[in-house]
Amino acid sequence: MRQKKILILIPALAAVLLLAAAGAWYIRKTRVSPWTVTQYGSGSGNQMMFYTIENPKGQLAIVDGGWDTDADGVREVIDRHGGHVDAWVITHPHPDHVGAFNAIMAANVDGSVVVDRILTVPVNRERYRETARSYDVIDAYEIFYTLTKDADNVTYLRENDTFDLIGLRCSVLHSWDERVDALKDHLCNDGSLMFRAEGKKESMLFCADVQSEMEQYIIPAHREELKADYVQCGHHGNWGLTLDFYDLVEAETAFIDAPASIIDDEESRYDGYLLRDYFLGKGAELKRPETAPNSVVLK
Repeated sequence: MRQKKILILIPALAAVLLLAAAGAWYIRKTRVSPWTVTQYGSGSGNQMMFYTIENPKGQLAIVDGGWDTDADGVREVIDRHGGHVDAWVITHPHPDHVGAFNAIMAANVDGSVVVDRILTVPVNRERYRETARSYDVIDAYEIFYTLTKDADNVTYLRENDTFDLIGLRCSVLHSWDERVDALKDHLCNDGSLMFRAEGKKESMLFCADVQSEMEQYIIPAHREELKADYVQCGHHGNWGLTLDFYDLVEAETAFIDAPASIIDDEESRYDGYLLRDYFLGKGAELKRPETAPNSVVLK
């Protein structure tokens, strides 16, 4: 009789173990959520930076957005998500990055656009005013400052901070700090947010407009964290970071956010063609505004 009970228990135990294994598989499967990262170009053909990140749950994150003239295109993307932005990252307040955000939020009197979180850099307003050049178009920052100074959904990110971006674990490798304050110019570019977005298996490095002056700080502190499968090239791929920097990244796909008139011009002061040739020589895939929207799946 005792033996019969044991024989009955064995199938029952097997069934329990099978259900547990199936449950564990389901949890692992549902946690592996690919993120679609999309690069957009400007309707004006100018350099700009506008990326979206979407996950299978329908959540939307935006990185920058481009010029104020790009606002309609950004708004179309937001409308496809029911007017809801889960997180909006503003890497720095230059007009080709923050202009669309300013235009959309300034016109958002009816509250039809809901932004859960705004993530940006802690601009030193006094130093920026003191050092801004005409190309900075500091009015773009002043509009952004007015729109966000009293908002309760703004997070100012600093080096070594981590944050969640619709399920991606993000690490801040550079932000505006006292070393940026000490510069004589280019504060807004060099005070950009550089962050690494990490999925389950792959990662993407966003360099915003950080230029080579900051490499002396970033590389020693974050050498191992620079490696990524995808990279958004610093300062649109022109007058940006050095080839030594990209040697550490080892990306298989690079996003360049400047038009052909800059990147393919080998006869003028631009140096974007050097980065173009560098990646092509490495066998990397280039994503450029001329073919935008360009999407990759970050696993």
